[in-house]
Amino acid sequence: MSSKPPSSQDDSNNSAGEKTTVLHGDPETLRQELQKAKESEACLIIIRGTPQGHRYFLTQNEMTIGRDPVADISVADQSVSRKHAQISKTGGQVKLTDLGSANGTSVNGNKLAAGDAVILAKEDMVKLGNSIFKFLPAGVLETLYYGNLGDAANMDRLTGVYNKGFLLEALDAEFKRARALHTDFSVIFFDLDHFKKINDTAGHEAGDFVLQEITTLIRSSHLRPKDVFARYGGEEFVILLGNTNAQAAQAAAEKIRASIETHAFIYEGKRLPVTVSMGVTEISTSVGSAQTLLRQADKALYAAKNGGRNRVVVEG
Repeated sequence: MSSKPPSSQDDSNNSAGEKTTVLHGDPETLRQELQKAKESEACLIIIRGTPQGHRYFLTQNEMTIGRDPVADISVADQSVSRKHAQISKTGGQVKLTDLGSANGTSVNGNKLAAGDAVILAKEDMVKLGNSIFKFLPAGVLETLYYGNLGDAANMDRLTGVYNKGFLLEALDAEFKRARALHTDFSVIFFDLDHFKKINDTAGHEAGDFVLQEITTLIRSSHLRPKDVFARYGGEEFVILLGNTNAQAAQAAAEKIRASIETHAFIYEGKRLPVTVSMGVTEISTSVGSAQTLLRQADKALYAAKNGGRNRVVVEG
């Protein structure tokens, strides 16, 4: 991993060994981003593992790390024990304790014995099984850099929402968590109606504009902080809704559908007619895998399209 992000440059090391980072971009945007970095919690960032670059913010005083789907930080790595380690926050310090893991916990190459604990310092490298994390304390600027780095790998370049790769990882993790905790979990699968016609009549740039406008509309008005919104491919999108049953997901989908139908998509002075068809499904005892859940949502989507488009259909 490069130590120098494309959007910043390292000038020099000061007496404390800190790096000076010069950021470039719109001043107001940078001001907001810097403020977010200052207010951020301490975090662990995946340096080696999946999804690389992902940040786990340490928002609770005690958090477990492990392969178990119900762990506070759930790591999809077979070399990580179900309950591998524990994070504790006290008086501004963050302590890491090994919980008797099978493959061990190391900090900067020093292996901890079962039950041993260590206070983490900035940029400590934490190895759990085969996965490696970097620790950053609360309020440091590097959180901004690593966040952007992780986003670049997981984001769709055109629309700015998550890409298919990240979606499938998140779907699998959320499915396992919901099944383990017996909580609600729903999926919305939708695509644009007659999108090819927009590309053919108004051009592909108009099509790109519509995709960007739709994602902006949904992100700004229809998502909760923990909802996962991703571009599945082409004009197809998926939204993962944790702690949400099919009835609530259907209501959310209907609000999105109606807002898109009434939104003014103006491109080069002309309004483009845009609607979406949406399929909704929820986890149940009959659904054996995350992929099955996604296929159910896709089936509901095609029922919506075959039923006349510009509508929401619930499957299951």
